Amino acid sequence: MIREDIFGNFPQITHTAYVDNTAILIGNIVVGENVYIGPNVVIRADEVDENYKVGQIIINDGVSIYDGVNINTIGSSKIEIGKDAIISNGVIIKGECYIGNYCNINMKSIIFNSSIGDNSYVGINAILENIKLGEGMMVESGNILNENNVTLLAKPISKEKIDVIYKMSSANKILVNGYKLIGY
Repeated sequence: MIREDIFGNFPQITHTAYVDNTAILIGNIVVGENVYIGPNVVIRADEVDENYKVGQIIINDGVSIYDGVNINTIGSSKIEIGKDAIISNGVIIKGECYIGNYCNINMKSIIFNSSIGDNSYVGINAILENIKLGEGMMVESGNILNENNVTLLAKPISKEKIDVIYKMSSANKILVNGYKLIGY
């Protein structure tokens, strides 16, 4: 379901993006070229702040958003997902957030009011709350990062993890093109 918010903001989706028919997109959302949005994804930019302003969600070119992901602004906050980022199954992204280019956010992780630099990797079931993670960093599965421990728990990403991100990104482009070729 793709629909407008209470102010008439309707998602802007390029013709090369694939959005599964079970996904829900509501409000002030911009979806770039060759984006994949999978089954049961919910993306909402329809909440208002105290001045009745809505936020915005920008999903840049080549992003892959897998099954069951929930992306939601709070009031007039902004969420931006950088080029060729991979958002895996069950991830929650909420509040004022930036996910950099070529990032991999793994299954069931939670990103809340945080910024993640380009080429970074967040492991399975990690929680990032109110932090700024630099470029090329890695968060191990299950870690909980906040402003008090980000420098202790984040470490530089390995070459192997970077290779996985680029390989997955390439495979996702084939997936989007395949769905578009068969008429979706």
